[in-house]
Amino acid sequence: MKKLILFITLSLCSVFSAATAQAKLKVASLHPLITDVARQVAGQHAHVIQLIDPHADPHDFQPTPKSLLKAKGAQLYLASGKNLETYLSKLRNTLGGKAKVIEVGKTISSRKISERDSHYVCCPDHTYGAIDPHWWHCVSNMQKAARVIAKEFATADPANAAAYKTNAANYSERLAILHTWIKREVSRIPRKDRILSTAHAAFGYFCKEYGFRPLPIKGMTAHQKTSASYQAKAIQEIRKHNVKAIFQELRANPKSLEIIAKEAGVKIGGTLVADGAPSYEKMMRENVTIIVSALSQ
Repeated sequence: MKKLILFITLSLCSVFSAATAQAKLKVASLHPLITDVARQVAGQHAHVIQLIDPHADPHDFQPTPKSLLKAKGAQLYLASGKNLETYLSKLRNTLGGKAKVIEVGKTISSRKISERDSHYVCCPDHTYGAIDPHWWHCVSNMQKAARVIAKEFATADPANAAAYKTNAANYSERLAILHTWIKREVSRIPRKDRILSTAHAAFGYFCKEYGFRPLPIKGMTAHQKTSASYQAKAIQEIRKHNVKAIFQELRANPKSLEIIAKEAGVKIGGTLVADGAPSYEKMMRENVTIIVSALSQ
């Protein structure tokens, strides 16, 4: 009898656990860094499914039928926004109103490509006025993103609204510490050397927030090919602005940057992560450490 009672108890616990898991808010994420902040906000109350590899380039990502099957039953789909995910209209049509697609960066102030606060090789020649989609490189923007996500989670799951709000606030406090650390580290770089030369125009928000002037070698993506004449122009700009180091980017072909750096007589400062990582805080700390190491010496 005792064994029967124990079996029934365990069975009921299993059923209850399964029902609880199924009752959790299900969320699908279309950007690696959005996945991270969403999980910080979700805590134990929502299940965040990652549809994109944490190290993948969101510029190239397209959701497949297989990945959408993985997200079956999701009530919310989280996207970065600002025209980064060109497939969102198609995705909304595919979902047919069964889930809500949220562009997390939509309410965050946009930065446009212009010559006013940047140096460019190709831009703004052919992208003048375009919106820079890389808003996550500003820590205060990620704090706003946490609040946006918490609000959407609370709307979809009112029973856990307070928990989502608290989780977002706690995460924001950690990001405030990160922001203070970045400012302290950047202060070690002489102002004249605060020119951030990278593969593509991904660090504009970071530069504006922390007092750099960006000089991207390529355009809005790191995959743009560089001709001999283009490389000559890049070398000219690097010399003109006394750039101290050029930074490669993860997943970007390093060959053209290595050629440009050699001809311009500057060093490769290291490899930065521009578009995706499993942990936002770790990505920012590692990027800043590399930048400060190369430009403060």
